[in-house]
Amino acid sequence: MSKSEIRCSSRPFAVGATAMLGVALAVAGCGVSAPAGGGSSGDGGGGSEAMRATWWGGDSENQALNEAFDAYAAASGVDVARESQPWDGYWDRLATQTAGGNPPDLIMQAGSQIPEYSSRGTLMDLSGAEGLDAEIVDEGLKQFGAVGDELYGVVAASNAMGLVANDKLLDEAGVSVPQGEYTWDELAEVAVDAHEALGDDVWGIQDGGGDLILFILAVRDDGRQFYAEDGSLNATPEDLTAWLEYWEELRQAGGAPPADVTAEGQGELPNAPLAQGRAAMGFGWTQDYIAYTRLMDADLSLSLPPYDAENPSLWMNAASLWSVSATSDNQDAAVDAINHFINDEEAREAIGVSLGMPPSQEARDQLAGTLSDEEQAAMDYMDEVAETSTPLNRLWPAGFAELRTLLSELNEAVAFGSTTIPDAVDEFFSTAAELE
Repeated sequence: MSKSEIRCSSRPFAVGATAMLGVALAVAGCGVSAPAGGGSSGDGGGGSEAMRATWWGGDSENQALNEAFDAYAAASGVDVARESQPWDGYWDRLATQTAGGNPPDLIMQAGSQIPEYSSRGTLMDLSGAEGLDAEIVDEGLKQFGAVGDELYGVVAASNAMGLVANDKLLDEAGVSVPQGEYTWDELAEVAVDAHEALGDDVWGIQDGGGDLILFILAVRDDGRQFYAEDGSLNATPEDLTAWLEYWEELRQAGGAPPADVTAEGQGELPNAPLAQGRAAMGFGWTQDYIAYTRLMDADLSLSLPPYDAENPSLWMNAASLWSVSATSDNQDAAVDAINHFINDEEAREAIGVSLGMPPSQEARDQLAGTLSDEEQAAMDYMDEVAETSTPLNRLWPAGFAELRTLLSELNEAVAFGSTTIPDAVDEFFSTAAELE
């Protein structure tokens, strides 16, 4: 697949939450914990009950945030009821709670979701909120919580997409990740060569055809923005056709796993082919790289995706943000908690890099010298991204999350042979037009 053909070119990122707003559904298994931590039954700024906080994450995120909330509760006298859940299912539950008029007070949000939630009036405008000092957040990250002149989220952590490689497997295969500038074609060659050297049950790279973030990288690699300023698509049907063909050809050649292997690995990160030693490479966010290093007894590296110095495709991304419910009776406490997490040294130490890279230089300087080797590698990678990236021309429009989910579904359908690439492309662009 040539550079001209690839003008198109956690862990899956299927999010159908925005479609569920306004529709109350019963969702079980929310993983709600009891109020914890130190203080009196503080009213949190007008409310009569404990402040409720929700976030997504696994064991490392839960441990870090529980420690941070314990310390906040002890210092503030505000009881904090915690509701945590893995990424899968988080958005359905939040949409259900929001639709039912019972959202948590303090909400972990994603930049892709904020336009939809804010347009429905469900989030508090934090611009000018009393007691909130968010100036410490990196200038390039502040935009991720903004919609126009209003602020609906404060970045909790930053990240960037990278190529995670099992260096031991690649060494055994006699291949290596390209360094510096390289193309998607060259990556495909490495993946196929790795599979041929490692045998039928090990593949070169995890299937990334359904990841909209990667598709956006590929479009930007050709010097174009994925979205126009008005939120319509700059990407074309020809782009998506070439992208889906790229991954289908990789599956056929053994560079990427077949559909059933990829499907088995959907959901939790430990099930992914890379974590299982069944793929030598895979794309992931910086916090995914850290999680992989803790899951695997292998030497892993994190490096740039296909890179064209003339048209850098990467951007510094908001891994997560803190938002406050517009209907919360505990808005003062929720705002105070956000301020505490981004400005308090003990809170920053407790959270560390469990959510991604700290969103301020002050926090990164504070953590320097205290990180594990893999955490420091992720921090160093973010420094590299800062030197080799270009900011997005605009943030995600409403409908982005639906397209993210749809591309994942369409790529899977192509892989299983239940739809054709032309039909998948038609469905993607017809849906995009309906969402504009």
